Amino acid sequence: MKNFRRSLTYLRPYRWRIAWGVLCVVLLATLWFGGLGMMLPGAKILISEEGLHGWAYYSQAQDRLKAKLVRQEAEAGRTVLHVAGLEEDSPAAQAGIKAGQWIVAARPARAASQPGTAADSQPAMDIGEVVPADELAERIAAVKPGQEIELEVADVRGSAVGVEPRRRVTVRTSDRPDYRYELLGWVANHVRRPASYADRFGLFMQFLIVFLVLTYLRGVFEFFQEYLVSTAVWRGIMDLRCENYTQVLRAPVMYFVTRGVNDTISRFIQDTNELARAQATLFGKTLAEPAKALAGLVLALLLSWKLTLLALVAGPPSYLVIRKLGKKIHRASRKALESLSSLLAVLEETLTGIRVVKAYTMEGAERKRFFQVNRGLIKQQYRMERIDAATGPLIESLGLTFGMVAAGGAAWMVFNPAGTDSMDPIKFLTWMGTLFALFDPVRKLSKVSNRFQQGEAAAKRVFELTDLEPERSAPDAPMLPRHSHSIRFHHISFRYPGAAESALTDVSLTVPAGTTCAIVGPNGSGKTTLVSLLPRLLEPSAGHIYVDEHDISKVSLRSLRRQIGLVTQETVLFHATIAENIAYGLRRPRREDVLAAAQRAYVDEFVRELPDGYETMVGEHGVTLSGGQRQRIAIARAILRDPAILIFDEAMSQVDADSERRIQQAMEEFTRGRTTFVVAHRFATVLSADVIVVLTGGMVVDRGTHGDLLSRCELYRHLYTTQFADTSRHHGATRTS
Repeated sequence: MKNFRRSLTYLRPYRWRIAWGVLCVVLLATLWFGGLGMMLPGAKILISEEGLHGWAYYSQAQDRLKAKLVRQEAEAGRTVLHVAGLEEDSPAAQAGIKAGQWIVAARPARAASQPGTAADSQPAMDIGEVVPADELAERIAAVKPGQEIELEVADVRGSAVGVEPRRRVTVRTSDRPDYRYELLGWVANHVRRPASYADRFGLFMQFLIVFLVLTYLRGVFEFFQEYLVSTAVWRGIMDLRCENYTQVLRAPVMYFVTRGVNDTISRFIQDTNELARAQATLFGKTLAEPAKALAGLVLALLLSWKLTLLALVAGPPSYLVIRKLGKKIHRASRKALESLSSLLAVLEETLTGIRVVKAYTMEGAERKRFFQVNRGLIKQQYRMERIDAATGPLIESLGLTFGMVAAGGAAWMVFNPAGTDSMDPIKFLTWMGTLFALFDPVRKLSKVSNRFQQGEAAAKRVFELTDLEPERSAPDAPMLPRHSHSIRFHHISFRYPGAAESALTDVSLTVPAGTTCAIVGPNGSGKTTLVSLLPRLLEPSAGHIYVDEHDISKVSLRSLRRQIGLVTQETVLFHATIAENIAYGLRRPRREDVLAAAQRAYVDEFVRELPDGYETMVGEHGVTLSGGQRQRIAIARAILRDPAILIFDEAMSQVDADSERRIQQAMEEFTRGRTTFVVAHRFATVLSADVIVVLTGGMVVDRGTHGDLLSRCELYRHLYTTQFADTSRHHGATRTS
């Protein structure tokens, strides 16, 4: 989980939001504990004969004597306290009280009496006087911890209290009160005691109102907890995306050649979303549910710690199950994310090339390809859902099994009330309810591990972007002076990753400043690769490139590229205005310079016909413009940059013949005094070049002027015949006209 833990560092700037969220969790757990704690008093009010007050007084009386006291019917409808059990060192046992005896009367102890001694000198109680059990419990509960109380005890051999031997004993109550019963007694003393069973309705309604208020408060804190955590998480994800975007912009072009653009987009969107879900779960369910479970656990332990520990034996097996399933879902999640990036690639290729798909009636083939990739994605998602769906029932079954074992023990204590470990039915039902309230958060948490494993898989892919090696640049590299002498390719070789052969092999070439160099050759000969090495879009596998005898690998990359204007065959326009696309790469271009560049590239011709002129949005990828219009905007962008070095890679490929002639005239003027590299199949472009370099198989086979190459280079003659002939005739016809 190291990658997931690493992602949490991006939440550090928003730690106060997380801290407030954690505080809300604490308050939530407290309110949850309070709500659970009200179940037993509510049940006592609604069901138990003794009611809330009787339960409080009986609990305190038992705590004072450290004995199990049971309300029991005697003769003539009278009730007594039956001593069902007591501890050996309890205050009652030390005073001589034994299990099975009845406590029939109680009064404050006289000052002269001693614990455990008969008070024969005191006036005897009326032999017929028997204090009701409920009143006895209240009298005993009223004695403060550590004080003495005088009890009248009967040794029972029948059911007639009045004829049994009775004696008075003085008991010094326990000086170690149980705070639970003290709190319960405090509540009972501050709540009006119902005069009858029917009067309990008002008291029960008060409890319902308090429970409702606690629920509303819990809802408020839950809202703030989720809101604070979610906003902190998404702010952290925003920072991570921004950092990765910066890193991707600095990544070498070869990264996108090998990995593909769609895989990177998937990491930015789907993977970061998955990571955000895991982080939100960590500071959401992973905090809130354990806090609720802890509250339920505390209450269950207070009710019966032995039985609760028995139920918790389910913990270790559940942990092993969750760990094993988590590893499986980690692998499935990573494969699903990879399949999703493949799905995005198919979508992007199909929708971008929809005209070609329709023109070649390939809808069926593309549909089949999409369905195949989609089925691969669904297969991994099915696997994740299968594991996720199995986790809850498995954990729930384990918890239920051990919970039922503990419930069986609790039921035995209910049906066998003798002894200090006995449990009354209402307390049993409350404990069972608390146990289920304890296991419900645990059941929800069983899927949290799966969420973390999915987050870890996503975090690993996300941080592969973060850890990308940027383009190589020498530290404190000097600025490259404006180009003025020559450009020299010295024994250059280049091979694409995974390729069987090199794209370029031992290419050496010197181009003087201000010279136009045309590069020709058959498809795949390495023309585009060669010109891509100059702005360091690619790095040579061997050899060096010198600009004015400065090794470009040792100068500032920014200073190198600011001197180069690039126009490619695949024109790239952004979703912005025409003016903004022309000015792309300049921070504060002057409006008149933008218009001048547009006029020189003949952009002004079609822009004047648009309603919004240069403020017209070109649409995504420039789809609202024709290919020739997009190409002219790209050329205007290069003109505006005023570079010392120009690279035209099939720049005229989408321009009509008339536009080509005028742009060619403009370019002849613009390229004057600038070093220009032209990759072209058009005759006019090649003919106007100062030197023509012929490439094949990644090697230079000849160089020279058009006339020289036509007379001595067989490959050039073949290219001229097959590629330049039509444009040559058209060019000649145009010049004649």
